[in-house]
Amino acid sequence: MTKTTSLTIGAHKVSVTRKRIKNLYLRVQPQAGVLVSAPLRTSDAEISRFVLSREDWIAQQQAKMSALTQRGYDDGDTIPYFGKSLMLRRIDRTGRTYTALRGDVLELYIRGDADEAACKKAVDAWYRAELYEAAGAMLPAVERTVGKRAGELRVRDMKTRWGTCNIKTAMITLNLRLAERPAECLRYVLTHELCHLHEAGHGERFWKRMDVYYPEWKRVRKLLKQHT
Repeated sequence: MTKTTSLTIGAHKVSVTRKRIKNLYLRVQPQAGVLVSAPLRTSDAEISRFVLSREDWIAQQQAKMSALTQRGYDDGDTIPYFGKSLMLRRIDRTGRTYTALRGDVLELYIRGDADEAACKKAVDAWYRAELYEAAGAMLPAVERTVGKRAGELRVRDMKTRWGTCNIKTAMITLNLRLAERPAECLRYVLTHELCHLHEAGHGERFWKRMDVYYPEWKRVRKLLKQHT
């Protein structure tokens, strides 16, 4: 049983989901904003106090997201790539847009008058290809560890999830932004999603499997959250 409502707390419009859990949890997402998960009988006043007590943390998360959103695509700007930084080098050309990675420099061959949206589209297309390649190379070892096989890999630019698994078709969908995070975050997400082919939910048995298949998962999940 779950129930979702909205509260205005200070300067925040907070989405509150009450469900069968024991503790209050707080998240900040780029599009969804401030999200609270709360036990079923938690009062609005208690939720308000909880959110207001975390004001500094909320501000820090929003600042990180703002920095990512405001990333530039001008010549000389830096972009993340599996946890490291690349310099973006824009090279004026006519004809087809394409990218080439040379050492720590990503060369973007594009019209000189191309706007930021066009540059982002080109870089995201490169990210997509790189993520497919990295995930495809990593997946067989993860499948052997977990004892389950993915039916298909798909990449999408998702706003609130790092990955999903369709337990009927075994199709795993990865967040495009994993191409920006450290590579071990990709392994964590692949392991996590394959585990759902054993356990559909996030109960105790699911996390026990994660302990076995990827003992470092807690550290890496924390690392993934630090990069959001």
